[in-house]
Amino acid sequence: MSRPPQPAFSTAPLTCLLTAWLAGDVTTLETGRRIDRRYRELDEEAGDAYGALARLFPSYPAPDPDRAVVRLLMQALTLPNPVGDALTAIAVRRALLEAVVELEPGEAVVDVILRPGERILLGTTGGRGALGAILHDDAEPFVRWLDRTVLDPDAFASTTSDVPLHDLGNLEELIERLGSATEALAPGPARVMVADEWVAEATVAALTDDVPFADVARTIGETLLRRTAPILLWHAAHELALVAEDDPDLQSAVLERCLTVGVCEAGRCPAEAAAPLLGELGVQSAVRTLDTLAPRLSPSAWEAISKGFLRRELATQWHDWRDDVRRWSTEDDADRALAALDALVRAPAPEPGAIAWFTDSACQPVREASRRRLGVSPAAAASL
Repeated sequence: MSRPPQPAFSTAPLTCLLTAWLAGDVTTLETGRRIDRRYRELDEEAGDAYGALARLFPSYPAPDPDRAVVRLLMQALTLPNPVGDALTAIAVRRALLEAVVELEPGEAVVDVILRPGERILLGTTGGRGALGAILHDDAEPFVRWLDRTVLDPDAFASTTSDVPLHDLGNLEELIERLGSATEALAPGPARVMVADEWVAEATVAALTDDVPFADVARTIGETLLRRTAPILLWHAAHELALVAEDDPDLQSAVLERCLTVGVCEAGRCPAEAAAPLLGELGVQSAVRTLDTLAPRLSPSAWEAISKGFLRRELATQWHDWRDDVRRWSTEDDADRALAALDALVRAPAPEPGAIAWFTDSACQPVREASRRRLGVSPAAAASL
């Protein structure tokens, strides 16, 4: 009796390692280091599941990966290819599939953002049953379903868009459809994951010999700039930062749209992504921009601006900023003052007494907010 095909290398050590990690007996960092060493030893012999685990467990400190995804990848390790690779492609997009499994086939979200194999999986009774089992950590129904169909497992690794892009107008239409479908998903990791994937895929798909990269980045960025989801505005800021250096109007458009959005989505903040563009304006233009936008900037937006821009600026160009920072300590805008104060306390002591401008400010809201921020009493503030 012939034995079923097996993986090209023994997966037992890796499976034992991941079992120990799931049990809490091995740290995430140590797991990542061991996987990295083994992955580099195997080189081309390592399959997609091993590569996915190497990305989930980097060899440097990082957040813990999704345990459900790890359990699925453990099953994929034991399967021969191409079935193992198909399950791997499903596993790494588990959060998205969980978010759309209740939607009906043919809905815009399903048709636009899913890969060809995923559309078929959701569009058949057996496929939906197999997907439901996958979401409960059981891959066996999926393996049986895939064996019964004529579907090429590569369909699960195909790009989101299987329609050729002919020109920038075609690209813009695609980004509009993808943006609308993505915003229909609930905010969170699934929406971030799918946005990350299709922005990268659309960029590569649009790069032909006769289309400059700058035009592709501008088209994607300007189209996303019209969206409202924080993750899409975050991508818009990053795309347009690549081409906005010599375009003041584009810089202004990005800053006005993104600096005012301090909401983070899975750690991605549009205001923080856009803040470095302030450095392209020169100090006085940056000051005017911040003063103009101040009424629309939330505390979280100011926090992002401080982190993404002011900390570096006050540490390296203090004398150019000094007068405006002192002015901010006297005007009734506590959020702006706290952003400057936060940058000051992280700068290498630009000027003795600068912090006291805020803690001793004649403007009561600024003075009280600054003292709360530093956790100091009035007597202690006098010694700053």
